[in-house]
Amino acid sequence: MFLVALFDIDGTLCDPGTGITDAVRHALRAMGVEERDDAALRRFVGPPLEHSFRDFYGFDPSQVEEASAHYRAHYAAEGLARYRAYPGVSDLLTTLGDRGVRLGVVTAKGQAVAEQALAGTGLLRFFESVHGRAPGPVVTKDVTMGEALARFAVPASDVVMVGDRQHDVLAARHHGVDAVGLLHGYGTRAELEAAGARWVVADAAGVAAVLGAGSWSAER
Repeated sequence: MFLVALFDIDGTLCDPGTGITDAVRHALRAMGVEERDDAALRRFVGPPLEHSFRDFYGFDPSQVEEASAHYRAHYAAEGLARYRAYPGVSDLLTTLGDRGVRLGVVTAKGQAVAEQALAGTGLLRFFESVHGRAPGPVVTKDVTMGEALARFAVPASDVVMVGDRQHDVLAARHHGVDAVGLLHGYGTRAELEAAGARWVVADAAGVAAVLGAGSWSAER
């Protein structure tokens, strides 16, 4: 029986609407890049923001810093207000908490922004701890997950990670944690299975079915 369930935010607990993609479009436009492909903008949901500007648009460190500043200003002003909890998520968290499962968040978002996003959707109250990025050097999600695991201090076999992108699954696998891939967000079944998700489900009800099974031998 699992003791701890860790969740990603964007695309997993919450639908950010167009808050992220609009902020990315704004930042790119400020940098002289006009991006009209919505699919290209959605690639920013999941990995660290700075890595996305670097990897997808070839920005050098100073450009990454400038673009990130444009993004964060727009996101703080307009993006957070667009967050909504996905259907069934509140019920899922309530049920898990009632069963004694300890709940945490692992996200590539900055710590303060992560807490704001959860508070605005009414989900913050469910979580024992939220683990986002501290100001300073950019870290990958496996580093943040390591901090969460140290906080909960239980064996990796007693922990599950729920997320919608390969970064969530890969971070979990790095620490020997099983992962549930969730399809109501931004990843695809192929992406999640290739990363090594043990289960891939459609929505919060699917997560409840897996986590409520009482055994890690459930089939995808």
